[in-house]
Amino acid sequence: MQETPFLTGLKAFWRLLWQLGCRDIQTRYKGSVLGLLWSLINPVLTVVLYTFLFSVVFHTQWEEDFGPKDIKALASTSSSHGQYALILFTGLMLHSFLADIIQRAGQVITQQANLVKKVVFPLHVLPAVVVFASLFQITVSAIVLLLALVVSGQTAYVSWLSLPLLILPLVILGLGVAWLLGALGVFLRDLNQLMGWLVTALLFSAPILYPLKTVSQKMGTYLYLNPLTYMVEDWRHVIYGGNWPNWGQWFTYLSLSLVLAVFGYAVFGKMKKGFADVL
Repeated sequence: MQETPFLTGLKAFWRLLWQLGCRDIQTRYKGSVLGLLWSLINPVLTVVLYTFLFSVVFHTQWEEDFGPKDIKALASTSSSHGQYALILFTGLMLHSFLADIIQRAGQVITQQANLVKKVVFPLHVLPAVVVFASLFQITVSAIVLLLALVVSGQTAYVSWLSLPLLILPLVILGLGVAWLLGALGVFLRDLNQLMGWLVTALLFSAPILYPLKTVSQKMGTYLYLNPLTYMVEDWRHVIYGGNWPNWGQWFTYLSLSLVLAVFGYAVFGKMKKGFADVL
């Protein structure tokens, strides 16, 4: 049976994405003594820093109720700082995923100017490579987190099996953001200067460093404008409470992410015709 042009193109896209994505990951750690181990060390160091700042300096107390099974296992860890670190790690790794895409996507085309001039090269793969590399990092972080929880004594809930599906809307959202910023970054170079501020805003406007219940109800509603808020809350309920995701919210989030992805892809496709002239 002969393959359709769509299926053939999809296979070619995935093959190229895999090759470029693996090369991007290797290049990121090329020349370093520890190599890929830095993909583990960096998030751990970040957690240590924020844990000290918010649980020791500011004495933040995390007593969030994650569901009927609550967080008994976390309460039995060596200290409240260890409990805070594990909960904090969950939010930080989700933020790091989106932050990495935002910071890199705006320059992904300008940094590959030599490929832009190759007419047959599928440029829409380049922003997707950024998402691929970020997905690798969050996968490593998630595995480390779950292993740490099991070692600390928490039950390995069946609901953890839903995590790959739970991350899907954020991955699709990341693709849309990457395509959109990748295209705009070619023509609006000042856009890249705003990305650091945006990443910081996403961090503090989501319940990553603090429990959502510490925020007023009105302000909490506004926090859901941050795409990370729903994701962070659902991941914590799934991981620490043993609950299944809120599938209604998940489907809504997935639908909105698909809309953004299609829009980003369309914008990229329309603007890429002018890339060569600008570069």
